[in-house]
Amino acid sequence: MNAWSFKGKRRKSIPTIELEGPYFLEAGAKLRLKEPLVEKETQTDGQIKFKISFNSRGEAKRWLKGDAESYLGRALSQEEQDEIIRQAKFRSEDAQPQKASANLNLQEQYRSATHTILKCLAFFIPDLVCHEQTKQVREFARYDRGDWQLFAVEAEQHFSLADQPVSLLGVHHNSVEIYWCSYLRMVIGVVTILNRVKRAVVIAKDYSGPDRILYVFEDTHGSGKPPRAILAEINSQEFSLPIIEIQDFASQTRIDQVFGNELSFLTNINYPRDALTAKLIKKIEEVNQVSVAVDEKIVEKYREAFLDFFTNLGKILGKSIDLDKVLSKMSDYEFETLTHRFAGRNCRDMEFNSSVVEIFKNLLNELE
Repeated sequence: MNAWSFKGKRRKSIPTIELEGPYFLEAGAKLRLKEPLVEKETQTDGQIKFKISFNSRGEAKRWLKGDAESYLGRALSQEEQDEIIRQAKFRSEDAQPQKASANLNLQEQYRSATHTILKCLAFFIPDLVCHEQTKQVREFARYDRGDWQLFAVEAEQHFSLADQPVSLLGVHHNSVEIYWCSYLRMVIGVVTILNRVKRAVVIAKDYSGPDRILYVFEDTHGSGKPPRAILAEINSQEFSLPIIEIQDFASQTRIDQVFGNELSFLTNINYPRDALTAKLIKKIEEVNQVSVAVDEKIVEKYREAFLDFFTNLGKILGKSIDLDKVLSKMSDYEFETLTHRFAGRNCRDMEFNSSVVEIFKNLLNELE
């Protein structure tokens, strides 16, 4: 939510992320100083020079009027204050490796996931929510009765209805998938948050009947659209694998491994790249607001946005990305033909946007 600047429906603001050092992360994964950063530097003549960093000139002015005297041990002249304000620079950095700690309350996470799954069932198949088969999991969701490990599983989804919405919506996407699996004789629900975090829960056991999937998904980012749902019955005889397979969290070692890997993947891979991708999308949306029809100017602005993305991605990965090679690959994927193929069409045209997204995905795949 922080990286993509998503505001939850029940949240008053986009969440910030506290770090162990002098920074915190605000919306868009922007590093911000928790307080003015004062660094001392001793000159060759013995004098001490202060280098002071602020988030903004306004913050600099407030600090000079409030804490500066007590920190520096003397009052600053008006000339000195003016000089500090004049030299102050807006300090804004993209997400990069920082020390941080995280505590996962898995009991609460899986209760929340279970509640979401049951809510979807109540909307679309209410009979199951009232059935004796779901009594135990309902009491877990409502009254916190039982340990999360009694219900939580790792799920491998061999057949999913989510492929098309995910390709269109990407991270702008929350979903619940509920599987009636004859092979396992179980009903299993999988919650996916922002297409990044999955939580799978056993909803009922001793199931007998056909293989089915209920897929419920919603747009995020304030779209205001109601959730949409698809219910499909699967002919299991046509597939060599069951529609879903599960694995219990059998040991503490396995728990540490699974959720440690998840956190590492989110923070080291997804989080920085998501922040840059969100910035890229925002920049393209700003371009689209200035001009409506596709022309050479718009396509050139898109090119600049792409190159800016890969430049910043190289900084985050600690690798030098050859922009000439990026341009060459863009040409291979027919970026230059966008102007001719879509000349005069609306820049929000679905086919045009799909072509741009496809080129972007191909470039990322080339980098990986």
